[in-house]
Amino acid sequence: MNKPPLLANITRFKKTDIGIRDYITIILRRKMVIIVSLLSLVLSTVYYVYRIEDIYESFSTLVIEETNPVMSQLMKIGGRPLSFYQGILNSRTFLELTLDSIGMDIFKTTFPKFTEKDAIQYIKNNISLRKTEYASFLRLNCRAKSRELAYFIASVSTDLFQRRCHEVESEESRRAVIEIDKQLKLIREKLEKAEYDYRTFKEKTGNILEGLPPELKTLQEAHAENLALLGVKEADLKAEKIQLARLEAKVTPTATKKSPEALKLRSRLKELEKERIRLENLGIRLSSTSTIDREIDEVEKQLLQYKQTKSAKRADPNTIRQWQELRKLVIGKEAELSLFKRRLESYQRAIKNYKKDNPNILSKSLELLRLKRSKEIYENIYNILLEKAEEQRILSASSGAGIKTVDIAQMPDNPIPKNETRYYILGVILGLALGFGLAFIMEFNDTSIKSNEDVEKFLNIPVLGTIPHITFSKKEDIKLKRRSSKSKRSISVTHYPSHLLNFSGDESVTAEAYRSLRTNLSFVSPDDPIKCLLITSAGPSEGKSLTIANLALAYAQMGKKTLLVDTDLRRPVIHHIFSMKREPGFTDLFAAEADYNAVVKPTQRENLSIITAGIFTPNPAELIASQKMESHVEYFKKNFDMVFFDTPPIVAVTDAPLLGTKLDGVLLVVRSHKTRREVAMQAVSNLNNVGVKCIGSVLNDINLSHRYSSYGYYKYYYHYYKSKV
Repeated sequence: MNKPPLLANITRFKKTDIGIRDYITIILRRKMVIIVSLLSLVLSTVYYVYRIEDIYESFSTLVIEETNPVMSQLMKIGGRPLSFYQGILNSRTFLELTLDSIGMDIFKTTFPKFTEKDAIQYIKNNISLRKTEYASFLRLNCRAKSRELAYFIASVSTDLFQRRCHEVESEESRRAVIEIDKQLKLIREKLEKAEYDYRTFKEKTGNILEGLPPELKTLQEAHAENLALLGVKEADLKAEKIQLARLEAKVTPTATKKSPEALKLRSRLKELEKERIRLENLGIRLSSTSTIDREIDEVEKQLLQYKQTKSAKRADPNTIRQWQELRKLVIGKEAELSLFKRRLESYQRAIKNYKKDNPNILSKSLELLRLKRSKEIYENIYNILLEKAEEQRILSASSGAGIKTVDIAQMPDNPIPKNETRYYILGVILGLALGFGLAFIMEFNDTSIKSNEDVEKFLNIPVLGTIPHITFSKKEDIKLKRRSSKSKRSISVTHYPSHLLNFSGDESVTAEAYRSLRTNLSFVSPDDPIKCLLITSAGPSEGKSLTIANLALAYAQMGKKTLLVDTDLRRPVIHHIFSMKREPGFTDLFAAEADYNAVVKPTQRENLSIITAGIFTPNPAELIASQKMESHVEYFKKNFDMVFFDTPPIVAVTDAPLLGTKLDGVLLVVRSHKTRREVAMQAVSNLNNVGVKCIGSVLNDINLSHRYSSYGYYKYYYHYYKSKV
């Protein structure tokens, strides 16, 4: 898939190592585009600046002040934003008042066709309010096309702005007081109703208190307190039991821990200790020799006997003592915890019985509390609204925040500076940017072949020579009048340069370029030298005919017997270049008997002969493809050292590929910055398709006008080394 020309060129530029010299080359090559763009923008800028109308500006300075800052601080009144004043300035009422004060006469003087609507819009568009570098200071600007209009609008709008701000603030305060009074009336009605409901309900229920009754409240508080203590005691008892289990594991062996006898003794020991604690709680003092103590000691001894086995040691006395003390402590705490649980149960029963015996008192107390809270809420709202109403009345009574004039508007003497320099600099910058942009876009979008690198890259053929641009007088042009290809009736005029070089003693750059091409052709095939060479181009007007004429002269000057054959039977020009007659010529060789002596025409240049095109033929391709053409070529090879054939362009017709199959090779002329890449590639492809040997190319009409061109150093080094004798 072929890329668009612009993308293809951008890709090529990215892949190629481009230096500053290449950019300078592009700029110099496209300098006219840059100059035209620069001049266009600069002239447009000059015209724009010239067309800018004079604008006059008049302004006044205002200050926003608070006449009573202490009151504003107490009432927490903040300053108004700038948008508040801008809204007043752009309001329809303010603009209409300003126009009424100024009058339409002054507008008619400057704008004869203005209506009142146009005048109002003009005031709105040209008046503005801005902050200054000082806090609370504003600047009221007005711009107009006449100094009188700017002054009148600025001075009138300043006075109206002060008055309008005061009116708006007074109106706001008045409306705020009215709104607060409405809310006060509404809240007062609700407050009176709430007070009536509270008083009526309290008289109806007697001396009942708001919320919970004292008795129920005391019971609930006691229940909650004991419930919290119960949690603490349960956690403490759990920790003591864990410690007791560890001591019992040391006192009683694990193997006998689950024996029925041991479990029975443990249960009996626990019952005896509980009984002892119960008796002590009843106030009964037990001696150390009491029956229950002796029985506890006996059960402990029996329980400890399970530890004393043959393989086990006797338990430590300290451990046994700790076990005994901790066991008594755990039993005591279990009894205390049981007492707490019974106490909580008694509180729960008391609360339940109270609610059962007094079913209405609780709901009445809660309802009374709700009415009291409602009354208090409306009282607070009513007090706040009263306070706000008084603040607004005080603010409305005092002048509030005011606008005062610091500097009055004055009649402007001169218009606002236009800053022409800034516009000119901007125009130059934009002009250069546009010029450079267009130059590089045109360069990237240019698909023509420009250099040797392009030829080798896209055509894949070597460059055997580079011919510089030949400067000549237009008077030397050959003007050929032919029938136009678009219309049979119209006549087209074609200009051909007839600049033939005299290689004897000519040391110009152009002559040296042709000598270099001649040398390169000699070394293309040293073992099998080229004798018959076809020189053509991809498209028309690429300089193939002038190139083949000068190259033939270069060979003739070297002493080679050279023949130039014009096989361009469609639009021949060789006879015009050498000022010869077209007939007889090449087409006459295809008669019954070919007379070479009549067709081959000597020239004034030594060693150079020419065969012109001859009479017009309707089938030039058939003549070139015929067997006679091969015999003619053999004759030319035998009788001349070098034979050149000029043919029509490859892309236009098939003459060149047909003739190229009969010759030693084809030399393709490519015109720099003229031959399109796609056309040249198609031409090479056409030659390759029929097996024609394209030995190379000639890059024609290169630019040597400045040093930074692609071939500028060619000219520089030539002049440096040429003979000075």
